[in-house]
Amino acid sequence: MAYGDIIPNDAFKSGSNYREKQGVETVDKAVVLKDASTKGSAAINFTHNIRHLGDLTGVHAHNKAGLYVGTAGDLCVLLSGQSNPVATGAADGNTANKLVDSSADFVAFKNSSGTHIQKRDIAVNIADNTAAFIAGIDSLTTLSLVDVANSASDVFPDGNEAYEIYRAVLFQNVPSGTFLPIQVDRVFALGTTADDIIALY
Repeated sequence: MAYGDIIPNDAFKSGSNYREKQGVETVDKAVVLKDASTKGSAAINFTHNIRHLGDLTGVHAHNKAGLYVGTAGDLCVLLSGQSNPVATGAADGNTANKLVDSSADFVAFKNSSGTHIQKRDIAVNIADNTAAFIAGIDSLTTLSLVDVANSASDVFPDGNEAYEIYRAVLFQNVPSGTFLPIQVDRVFALGTTADDIIALY
């Protein structure tokens, strides 16, 4: 695939200056999102469980980015086409390793896009930037939560915390030097072990 695959269809209509060389569209903007090296500064890490790329502080990034991975690992992302939460609400129970919302109906829940909550969706605690994978739908009001190693994860310990649930994608074992021609709005801290990640526009 060519770099041009990450360029929005309306880019040329809006007057953007994307360069072309022999018919292949190329990108002209990039920003480092995660880099463990100390070349030029201390190590940086702009992966985030709550903020989209365009909402990050400390780095000037944009949504709908393609990604380059310099050091192999896993990459947990929110694709631009799935950028909206599948569900939102407030946890009102404090059962360990669970998301409990007495006003929810997780079994029958379906949002306006027809998307159901499912295993491996990510539940995000808006209050403290923690997140966990949904391991199971226990009941109408309760979800089981785990970390990336499938161990129980207690990210809603207080019983009064706002949450959002997202349909994330975990790319596993991404090799070093890989360019992913996808459009990404968020790189989650949860599940991301790859390093030297560069957002390309």
